[in-house]
Parts: sequence; structure tokens; C-alpha cells
Amino acid sequence: MYITLYIIYNPPPYKYMLVFLFDSHTMAENSRSVRWLQIILTLFYGQVISTGIYEYIIQGISGLLSHFRPTYDSILLIILGIFMILYVVYATLALWYCRTKMSIISVLILICILTLALAKSIIEIISMGRYSSRTECILIRTTELVLRIFGILASIVFIHCLRQGYKPANF
Repeated sequence: MYITLYIIYNPPPYKYMLVFLFDSHTMAENSRSVRWLQIILTLFYGQVISTGIYEYIIQGISGLLSHFRPTYDSILLIILGIFMILYVVYATLALWYCRTKMSIISVLILICILTLALAKSIIEIISMGRYSSRTECILIRTTELVLRIFGILASIVFIHCLRQGYKPANF
């Protein structure tokens, strides 16, 4: 499967439009590409669930117990971690059972998680004192958010493949 990106200029109010064209040579090649996309998205979901467990739930609980972070921040971390775990379960089912509506809902949930994580990251970076640890935290949070954006884009490509009629051969 080949993905071609075209940028088309339209008169106002739409200035530029991005157009993705999917060229498939054979159905077997297309199925293989989508299967790899499913595997990559599964790895992405593994990263999301590990972040949800370690960085959000465990740090939220330890923040509540030892009082080294504000209570509202610890509760926000725990809620966000639980939200991420539930998202991964839902998105994995949508991914491997090839459900279009569930996949669309999982992308919307991932956008919500991205927004909440962005707000949490901004609050955390603003409240940091020293410059060296602040720079490190900015790099870590930026990498985490960029990975989530790539996950959103890959999920959108997968939804497009589902709408084109992809069904796994051996499932």
C-alpha cells in the first residue's frame, strides 16, 4: 500500500487541502500493510497502557500517600491513568475485531487523552523550579505528546482502510 500526499490550493475560505490517496497494487499487499498497521498500533497501545500505569496511577497514588504533590494533581493523575487503561482495552478490541465505529470513538477518546495530558504537562512544567529538570521534563512530555499524535494519525489511516472494506483474511 502506498500513501501519496497532495496539497491542493483552493480559493477562500479553504486555502489548502491535504489529500491522501491510497494506491493498492494487490489485495494481498494491502492486507499485509494493514496487518502491519494493526501491529504498530498494538505496540502504541502498549506504550499508552504502560504510561497510564506507571506515570499516572502509581505516581498519583504515591503522591496521595506521601503528599509530595497537590491532592488535585494526584487525583487527576489517577483518573487519567484509569482513563488510559480503559481506552487501551476498548481500542484494542476495535483494532483487532475491525470495528469502524469503535475505532472512530477510540480516536476521539485518544484526542481527549491527548488534551488532558497536554494540560497536565503544562501545569507540571510551569510548577517546576530548576531549569535543568524543567528542560528534561519538556523533552519527555513533548516526545510523549508527539507519539500520541502519531497514534492518532495511524488510527485515522486504519479507519480509512476499514471504510475501504478491509477485513482480515485469517480472523
